[in-house]
Amino acid sequence: MVNRKGKKIEIKRFKYLKHENNNPANHPECNFCQIIMKEKEILFEDDHIVVVFGRLHHKGHLVIMIKTHEEDLLKLHEKTVDSFMNDTIKIMRALDKAIKPDLFNLAYYDNWDHHIHWNVYPRYKSDSDWGNPPYIPNKGEHFDPKPLTEEEMDIFIKELNRLRKKII
Repeated sequence: MVNRKGKKIEIKRFKYLKHENNNPANHPECNFCQIIMKEKEILFEDDHIVVVFGRLHHKGHLVIMIKTHEEDLLKLHEKTVDSFMNDTIKIMRALDKAIKPDLFNLAYYDNWDHHIHWNVYPRYKSDSDWGNPPYIPNKGEHFDPKPLTEEEMDIFIKELNRLRKKII
């Protein structure tokens, strides 16, 4: 498959592409499509989703996105929505084993980036915003990143690899 700019696209990465217009290569304006195409910083990928760390204002903040460029959650096929939700829960379980949060907040913010995705926020009772929606710094606002420790990252990657083997 070739995009409008003549760049060859790996068919196996996008085997569930409904229309050429949903190909991430055709959406250079979309930040998430650029992440998918560059294949950098991807923690997990299967036939339907891509997982990356979000802005780490909350430890373990993940972004789980549909692999193809889709903008309207309400227009997705029911089986795609089911798969997206089930895969999201599997990824959350892997992160839970690594960092053991008290709970998770799951957010769908379609007004910031027009590419279907979940924001996964691990939450701790010690969070300054506990009991409220997670505080999200404005774009460009400074925050102290809260990355996973090396040990936590090793556990998370191990769990993701175990998950990958189950799916294949």
